[in-house]
Amino acid sequence: MKLTFVLRDKKNALKLSTKSIENFIERIKTDTKDGAVARRRLHYGKYVDTYDRQYPSHVIYPSAVFEKDANDNLRMKEFNGVVALTIGGLEDEEVKAVKRAAQILHYTLAAFVGPTEREVIILVRIEKAPSAILPEYSEIRQEYSEISGAYSEISGTYLAEEEADILCREGHRLATALYQAIIPKPINTEPVSVKSNFHMPLDAVPYFNPKAVALPVTPKPTLADHGDGSPDHCRFATTDQENRPHDPEVSRKTRQLIDFLKAHYQFRYNNVMGYTEYTDNNRQYMDWEPVDDRALKGMTMKVRLAGIDARDNDVRRYVQSNMIHVFDPILDYLWDQYDKWDGKDHIRKLARTVPTKNPHWEDWFYTWFLGMVRQWQEGSQAKYGNQAVPLLISTQGYNKSTFCEQLLPPELSFGYTGNLQIDDKKQVLQQMAQMLLINLDEFNQISPKTQQGFLKNIITLSSVKIKRPYGRHVEDFPRRASFIATTNQTDVLADPTGSRRFLSVELTGPIDISTPPNYEQLYAQAMRALHKHEPYYFGPAETQQIIEWNKRFSVKTAAEQFFFDYFEPAKDTNEGTWMSATAIFSFLKEKVGVSLLKTTSVLAFGHRLSNISGLSKRVTKYGSEYCVKPKRKNRQNSTT
Repeated sequence: MKLTFVLRDKKNALKLSTKSIENFIERIKTDTKDGAVARRRLHYGKYVDTYDRQYPSHVIYPSAVFEKDANDNLRMKEFNGVVALTIGGLEDEEVKAVKRAAQILHYTLAAFVGPTEREVIILVRIEKAPSAILPEYSEIRQEYSEISGAYSEISGTYLAEEEADILCREGHRLATALYQAIIPKPINTEPVSVKSNFHMPLDAVPYFNPKAVALPVTPKPTLADHGDGSPDHCRFATTDQENRPHDPEVSRKTRQLIDFLKAHYQFRYNNVMGYTEYTDNNRQYMDWEPVDDRALKGMTMKVRLAGIDARDNDVRRYVQSNMIHVFDPILDYLWDQYDKWDGKDHIRKLARTVPTKNPHWEDWFYTWFLGMVRQWQEGSQAKYGNQAVPLLISTQGYNKSTFCEQLLPPELSFGYTGNLQIDDKKQVLQQMAQMLLINLDEFNQISPKTQQGFLKNIITLSSVKIKRPYGRHVEDFPRRASFIATTNQTDVLADPTGSRRFLSVELTGPIDISTPPNYEQLYAQAMRALHKHEPYYFGPAETQQIIEWNKRFSVKTAAEQFFFDYFEPAKDTNEGTWMSATAIFSFLKEKVGVSLLKTTSVLAFGHRLSNISGLSKRVTKYGSEYCVKPKRKNRQNSTT
């Protein structure tokens, strides 16, 4: 996709160029060398016209690629399928909020601060719905296009420039209706055409989603006779009726069906669960429910009892089509809490309901909680997954599982699971795409091999590749789920190199679950913290802190246990003996035998030695050596 850059110099000569959308996004992150964009903002208002004459700036046409005709007029060459929504008159915080809100809908191709720094421009992808042009107008469109030279190829079809204008107007109207529901400020309603444009913006952090979905638009043309009825006087205009297919009777019945369904039900497509939901307008207090086969058949019976000739497939086509608006329950909930924070630290308050002697727990939990919420927001733009996993350690009956389940509000409770079959890799990946929080209950039952392999890998994923049920090919889905874990044993971390991912906390008493969390304030605080760019991941110093803390919860191999039977780390290197891992291993093998050591790998044994707290290590030209001190009882045993 390419955008058109237009510049009229001081002599009013037209200069035209095209750039890819990716190039445009990179271009607006920084100003020109002479600071032209930033300077133009200073002159915005009554002096901007004078400034533009002295210092001409590029004007961007996002909807189409244009070329110049012989008279220096712009003529459409290729339609992009993009319209621009503008929300103006914003303060700094409102600018950021509108940009974030724009990311909720999957039709958003890009969102960035506009040229005045007081507006946000949202580029929305649109596409012409099938059979959008009436057959009886095809000849008129052909004649008009031949006269105006406005044909353009898009997706293998031809589109007249005037028809592109209609598509842009209808697309802008439809997009405005959709986006206005999530944007608190009014969207500008200026006249729209394929030649709508804006001056070069400047935004260091624009939002860009190359995988944006196109919003299907049906331009509804009607012929307006202006005089002699020649092609120059033929115009297409939009109406509020659905586009008619070839058979008027089919169109009438379809309209009756849709009108009936809209009058009796509300529909939304849940893009997290992947199905359409409905609520019955005639049933008070009914919650949203999936449109399953039973509900579908009930709707069909009501349609037929109303005298409308329709079958199950007719109802199914509508409720499963892209005519149903998209609903994201996760982002909908999060944005409902936006700007509600009372300024108190509710996240750390929740952490304090977990009694522990771990001095880092409150800060660790705070960072992890932000990472969990951020993971829900990232979607396809995420580069890294939330790699931290709180690990609650205690005997049974300390309310660990209940605490984990209560982290999600009732509105998002569908996204919690504590029943993950870690050995079923397909199920794990599917739940990482659909769930919000996965509790690795009974973590001690996960084998060391799985900890060091599969689990270590999936915790770092930002997306998962799975095949839908009955799907034909593997698809890439954003990972939504974060992990939390519980265990009844203290020696559970089998992977020394992967222990940095676990936030181990040993409970000193039962967790207080008597008061439900204040969900509104919890998530409002998280949204505000993320808005202020607080870190939602652990830096190098914190990671080292986690590694050191976790050493007390690591699984001790037989070789390590035998090491402590015969040696201890030398507190003073002058009193200890420097030995290689091979020498230590050979000594233990001679004392207890290979069968009791349960390993023949000196390399693995060396890795374990490197993680022993207080054991000094040095690297020589012959390899690594460790400063050890033989235990007294074993020195005596060796002399008798």
